[in-house]
Amino acid sequence: MENFFNNERILKSLWRWKIHIIIALFAAIVVSAIISSPIFLKPKYKSVARAYPINTELYSKESESEQMLEDLRSNDIKFKMIDAFQLDKVYGIGRDIPHYKSYIINEYDENVSFKKTEFESVEIKVLDQNPQRASDMVDSLIVFFHKLKKQQRNYKFMEIAVIAERDLKIKNAEIDSLSKVLTQMTEEYGLLDYDTQVEAATVGLMDAAANRGDTKPAKEIINSLKTKGLEFNRLHKQLQSAEHTADSLRLRYDYGVSQGTKDITYTIVVERPFPADKKSYPVRWLIVFLSTVATLLASIVTVVTIDYFRERSSAK
Repeated sequence: MENFFNNERILKSLWRWKIHIIIALFAAIVVSAIISSPIFLKPKYKSVARAYPINTELYSKESESEQMLEDLRSNDIKFKMIDAFQLDKVYGIGRDIPHYKSYIINEYDENVSFKKTEFESVEIKVLDQNPQRASDMVDSLIVFFHKLKKQQRNYKFMEIAVIAERDLKIKNAEIDSLSKVLTQMTEEYGLLDYDTQVEAATVGLMDAAANRGDTKPAKEIINSLKTKGLEFNRLHKQLQSAEHTADSLRLRYDYGVSQGTKDITYTIVVERPFPADKKSYPVRWLIVFLSTVATLLASIVTVVTIDYFRERSSAK
């Protein structure tokens, strides 16, 4: 093999086979130009948008833009896009074929892409044979992202409201029950406020005794306080605590409903999509160039190898 890479021999081989090499190069140019034409490779147009995510709540160490990428790549949004633009018909993938979902998702992923830019915005790019559809798909991706974030936010806060409403019903039932018992004790025993009545009854009894007045009313209150006072005081404090808890639950319910029904924006679009007037795929000159270079290299190796083995055969 020491003679295989001899420069002089290689140049002689190239000169000997120059016509064949030129024909091969010409054929490569023609074939690659035909294959890269719209007849075989349908042109695709690119539409791009860039947006900053805002008003999003982070659930882990990922940034807002990384979370936006996760949401945009979710199957939920993918199938909404497929249904909205009837991409099964656009991509020529029938819904009745086996593994339809796998095929349609793969084709979707080849034409729809996302990436985080160096300035923490998110770039949304769509390739499609129809430039208007490509632009509309980018717009729709932003809209579907908004809807997904709103759905996530609404679910979270409405869950808070539902739990608060449930607990509030339980607490209101407790308040009604305590109120009925306290009302009954007030009607039967004349109890209104334990601390105030203890002080007033004691003072009244002492004044009546000192002035030789009627001590019966004060003694009746004192007897009622002895019999039901502690229970009345305990239930009254329990009622106050329940009412305080109910007020907190009402505030939590109102907050959940307010936040859960709030319609806010989740992106700031810094570059809006538009229908392209120039195709992005395929790049014909690049295909032709690479095909020509590959053919040239293959031709050189082929003719040099042929001459090398011929010389070895002749030498034997």
